[in-house]
Amino acid sequence: MNRHWQQLKNKALELSYRTANQHLRLAVTGLAGAGKTAFITAIINKLLLVSPNNSKQLPLFSVCRDQRLLATKRVLQPDLQLASFGYETALNQLLAETPQWPPSTTNISELRLAIKFRPAQGLLAKFLDDTSATLLLDIVDYPGEWLLDLPMLGLSYQQWCDSVWASIDNFRLSPYFEAFEAKVSALLPDAEASDEQLAMVAASYQQLLLDMVQQQGFYLAQPGRLLLPGDLAGAPILSFFPLLPQQLMAEKWVSGSIYRVLEHRYREYVAKVVKPFYYDYFAGFDRQLVLVDCFTALNRGKAQFEDMTRALNAITQSFRFGNSSLLRRLFAPKIDKLLFAASKVDQITRDQQGNVLALLNAMLAPGRNFADSAGCSVETMAVSAIRATRPGMVSDNEYGEQEVVTGTRLSDRQYVTLYPGQVPRHLPDETFWQQQGFHFCDFAPPKVDSAEDFEHVRLDHLLEFLLGDKLQ
Repeated sequence: MNRHWQQLKNKALELSYRTANQHLRLAVTGLAGAGKTAFITAIINKLLLVSPNNSKQLPLFSVCRDQRLLATKRVLQPDLQLASFGYETALNQLLAETPQWPPSTTNISELRLAIKFRPAQGLLAKFLDDTSATLLLDIVDYPGEWLLDLPMLGLSYQQWCDSVWASIDNFRLSPYFEAFEAKVSALLPDAEASDEQLAMVAASYQQLLLDMVQQQGFYLAQPGRLLLPGDLAGAPILSFFPLLPQQLMAEKWVSGSIYRVLEHRYREYVAKVVKPFYYDYFAGFDRQLVLVDCFTALNRGKAQFEDMTRALNAITQSFRFGNSSLLRRLFAPKIDKLLFAASKVDQITRDQQGNVLALLNAMLAPGRNFADSAGCSVETMAVSAIRATRPGMVSDNEYGEQEVVTGTRLSDRQYVTLYPGQVPRHLPDETFWQQQGFHFCDFAPPKVDSAEDFEHVRLDHLLEFLLGDKLQ
């Protein structure tokens, strides 16, 4: 009885905060390697440290600039079925004797902050007797691999097969492709299906997808749960894969045939895995931050860069956009602000940061237009949540004064000074790929004495866009 009463109290409290427009659910995701865990850790760290007497690190965040942010503290999260975001663990890794970047996201997690602030002159200030207000901020972290499954909501099994094989040239780059293709080719779609046979081919497909993402540097891999199966590992619902185009020609398939079983498992995956994620979590987000690592894709080559561009624009069309009015916020929230952030911009020279922003805008043009047309405020930024390098200048006999970055290279922990190269302002043409001179280097986290010493690039600008209007 006490547990049910507490749940009712929590629901009532949450409803009152949403009614007062003092509750916000911010979702953070991105494709592989974008640095989501470190990014969220940095955001939480900065907000927890800020006070009226300590606001200099976020000068563009208006509530800090005006010294109206009184305090931020972590409070109990609302959803007891979600894992808690491992903030302390990630921070300890960043502050270790040999600093490490936190590991990638493997599941959905959540953390709630209570941000106490003094409202600016306005309606909210008039209704508060103690001249302070509290914004409940739920930060939800989820794997980008799950986001890549959302386009499957609008595809039949045959359409999905066609979409997968449209990237066959990319698959051919993997040493595991021939084995998978041979196993699929040997199947007779109208033959009776067996769990063992389908599991064997699905395992080969999983091996192919893992290699495509982890070794070949591609992004668009479906189903995403094959990359991060979690508690679904070994379950028949993940034992499906795309049949070849020539195997999809027949109009009628016998019940229990390989085709019918694969089609059924695909539908079940969409219904039992993709849709629950969409309706239980994704559809309830108020604002969305998508992190994009442009530099690694540029390093990897034309096919990988174009694959990332396709992936980003495909998932953008799965967002529920629209102005979030009071009634919508209470009963059918929609994302009213979407931010694409090019991460790790401290790892290129300052004169190239404008280029990466222009490149990101060019990459996201189709998806951004879709969001704009649905009434969602869309922004792009070039940011770094934790600065790992320092800017510098060197004198070159041929080119004169040259901007560089200095820092600890992650691969061998050597302190290096380098010029990563020029980032294209537009979608790269064939000349760029033929004369590719861009060599992005992964840098290790900086060695600092305390969490207060982490520096950033435009994190305050990012927070102002995502939270500023709720802290007025």
